[in-house]
Amino acid sequence: MLKFNFILFSKILFFLWLAAITFISLVDYSSIGAITSTKSLGSGFWLHIAGYFIAGVLFFLAFGRTRPKWLLAALIALFLLGVLFEILQIPIPKRSFNPNDIAANGLGLAGFYVWHKFWPKRE
Repeated sequence: MLKFNFILFSKILFFLWLAAITFISLVDYSSIGAITSTKSLGSGFWLHIAGYFIAGVLFFLAFGRTRPKWLLAALIALFLLGVLFEILQIPIPKRSFNPNDIAANGLGLAGFYVWHKFWPKRE
């Protein structure tokens, strides 16, 4: 019987989530035709917070337990990636640079970091 490898599964989920964030950030939805507006999904600000909070959780599950000293550096790298995505949206039709999205990304990652630091640890 195959043994479930949680770490490998977590790494796959993290990179799939990262790919999804990349796709969602850099695609002109009107060119797809499937999604006419992200407004139907709710406030973009909250979606950014949730998306980057989840990215932080998935990174921790995949890599953070074995290398806890890298966690803050990785969260900063994820934040900078979000900034890059916002900058890359400037030339994309029907997309725009929005500093509120950058703030929401940072809040999601900071929220995860605070939650992680203060959540009771198993001994």
